[in-house]
Amino acid sequence: MGGGNRLFILLTWGFSVWAQHGAPPPLKKVPQVTDSPDPLIQQAWHLKTVKAEEAWAISTGSADVVLAVIDSGVNYNHPELIHRIKRKNTDWPANGYDDDQNGFIDDVIGWDFVKGFHLPMDRTGHGTAMAAIMAGSLNNGEGAAGICPKCSIMPIRFINWEGLGDTEDAIEGIYYAVKEGASVINVSFAGEGYDKDLLAAIQYAARHDVVVVVAAGNDGENLNESSVYPAKFSESNMLTVTATSPDNSLLEGANWSSKYVSLGAPGEDIWQPWFDQWDEGSGTSHATAVVAGAVGLVRSIAPQLKAPQVVSLILATVQSVPSLEKKVLSGGILDLEKAARCARQKGHPCLR
Repeated sequence: MGGGNRLFILLTWGFSVWAQHGAPPPLKKVPQVTDSPDPLIQQAWHLKTVKAEEAWAISTGSADVVLAVIDSGVNYNHPELIHRIKRKNTDWPANGYDDDQNGFIDDVIGWDFVKGFHLPMDRTGHGTAMAAIMAGSLNNGEGAAGICPKCSIMPIRFINWEGLGDTEDAIEGIYYAVKEGASVINVSFAGEGYDKDLLAAIQYAARHDVVVVVAAGNDGENLNESSVYPAKFSESNMLTVTATSPDNSLLEGANWSSKYVSLGAPGEDIWQPWFDQWDEGSGTSHATAVVAGAVGLVRSIAPQLKAPQVVSLILATVQSVPSLEKKVLSGGILDLEKAARCARQKGHPCLR
């Protein structure tokens, strides 16, 4: 990889092109709907499997915890996400100047590395779906809910309308996310071949206490015998995630490895916003978004924990399942309730 190589987003079915080319102001005001049930939440099996409601009794997250979505952008005006977008005032209002002198003009809500532009609007739908799985609003009368429904989202676009993106843009997106205060970075993309610059970006995130959650890929392969990156990097701030089905078995087509894949998470028929409707999607990208949201919840509850400790906590609290015993390093799937309880407990006994 590197030198103009391409990364692709990890989805098990094709994606459409968004025809909307205009973008409303990034600080568009809409009323916050509260205490209105989410119509799809009872159908969202992944929330039940990871025990999300039990975890939400402990915490629904913190807006101070920022989840960066390095993907195809995000529809920041979607009703599920408009109140979850991280917005900074140092570059607002948009005036054509780099007010905070970070090298990005008017980057109030993130950055589009495809166009070099301050409005990272989604053109394929994938990034919006990932953001909603991670941190979609709870009880807003829309769709389902994210794993960390009060965490903030930082949209970063490097994937074009064809679902492809340059490695260099992804790398720049990681550096940007770290410098702009992300606590968690969601990486639902993959490519063939080792890339030292991509590894250096993840190591940079590690030095700045940022957890990077990575998709295992959808080739149906044992990563011990393949060359899929960044899934095969093994940094202390990383979690590599494969996808599971409702019966906790490995999703057909999902990559696996007892050495390189950290854990499993629900990744089949996950309810997500898809353009102007809600639909079901499958793949390791969806499972990765579930775990990224879980990391956000843990960091909300226990902000003093460093990135490697958060990684260890997630792995120490998995629900063991026989089908993953030799398929992933931890031998299990995400247990959000157990992770939240451990994060809340003084001394975090699960880490001993």
